[in-house]
Amino acid sequence: METNELDAGANQTIVVYVSPDTRSEVDPLAIYSDIAADAAIRAAAGQRIVSMAAVPVRHAQAMMSMQGSGYETKVAVAVVYSPAAAG
Repeated sequence: METNELDAGANQTIVVYVSPDTRSEVDPLAIYSDIAADAAIRAAAGQRIVSMAAVPVRHAQAMMSMQGSGYETKVAVAVVYSPAAAG
């Protein structure tokens, strides 16, 4: 999975995770497992997830021109990280 980090100011980082185009339906469990693994590493470094948003990037062709058919073949997920509160 491709990742891009953006400094969002106020000690926040936006990480954009982009799945590869599999040419088949995306596997949400695989995508969020990768994000969770990265988030665990970041948590050990003192960062926590503040918010997340998913954006479909590529949609498979419609089947027999039926609206709503097809599936997502590529997705991007933006995650905002911030320092964990001192406990």
